[in-house]
Amino acid sequence: MGYEKPYFILYISHSFWAIIVPIQFLYTTYLAPGRPRSLSSLQERIDYFARMIHQATSNLYHQKADYTLVGAAAEPTLATSASSSVFTPSERKALLRYLFLVTFGMTMLLMVPSYLWYTCVALTSMANLTAIYNTACFFAYLFSVWLLREKIVMNKVVAVFLSLLGVAVISLTTRESKSSEGEDMSSTSHGSVSMIGDVLALVGAALYGFEEVIYKKYASPKVHSITFANTLTGLMGVVTCTMFWVPIPLLHWMGHEIFELPTLRGAMSILLIATLGLIYNGCFMIVVSQTSPVFAAVGVMATIPLVAFTDWVLFGESVGWGNIVGGVSIFIGFAVLVRENRKA
Repeated sequence: MGYEKPYFILYISHSFWAIIVPIQFLYTTYLAPGRPRSLSSLQERIDYFARMIHQATSNLYHQKADYTLVGAAAEPTLATSASSSVFTPSERKALLRYLFLVTFGMTMLLMVPSYLWYTCVALTSMANLTAIYNTACFFAYLFSVWLLREKIVMNKVVAVFLSLLGVAVISLTTRESKSSEGEDMSSTSHGSVSMIGDVLALVGAALYGFEEVIYKKYASPKVHSITFANTLTGLMGVVTCTMFWVPIPLLHWMGHEIFELPTLRGAMSILLIATLGLIYNGCFMIVVSQTSPVFAAVGVMATIPLVAFTDWVLFGESVGWGNIVGGVSIFIGFAVLVRENRKA
């Protein structure tokens, strides 16, 4: 793309999430099958939508860790409760306070590791970065045991281990192939810089795992609600757009990231990144809220062999033995986790 402004790209991408709020509102109040037919005015629709969100926040997990897969009847039940409940001014105030605190906290927890990713790209190899960031599933399990009181289950431990092993095999074999093509990985200066990048990547992975668990604990209703998950993701975009622009002039003033508007081609690339990021993060938040942080993190790791397969099909890139062995290991780990979740 040729536009190396990582924070600005991150800001635009995350701000783009705000579009989910009006889309979800329109669907919930105008198109959803379970909506009350008596809704006529805009104010009535806003009140109904707010009651649905409030109903979801009244039944959060907090200290619970009894994850189940999504149930088909969850959303209509929530809609029915919302249509019949009374939404008082005090409840509205409490809801707004909760949504602000949660969305601000979640946005902060997500922005930091996301920016660390962009920073680490220049400090370490992509193989190392990919492998380290995918240890987020390990940290997600660790924080789940600590914060959600989740029991240590051998099948989940095996699933996480197999997935991490698969990523390590893919990353290490990729790095070896690149080294054989002439990359100099042995210089002292490069080694020290790479070490800094690896440490920052590890911090980012830990924060990703922590963010997923915090989201599950404080922003996931026991009655699964896609409406609530999408609304919260959209509000994180609103918070990003209205509050997290502050680092842009600061980074410009410090000389760390000089602000420049992208070219038309660069702007289209950023728009594409933002759109794909919106789809990915929206789906990811739903998966975390309706299953578990570990399940979502391991599921993301399954995209690594799929990317290699796509490169082979579309661009003729060679697929080495590491991609095959690592991919099989990841998929086995994911299958074990799916089986364990269905037993829960």
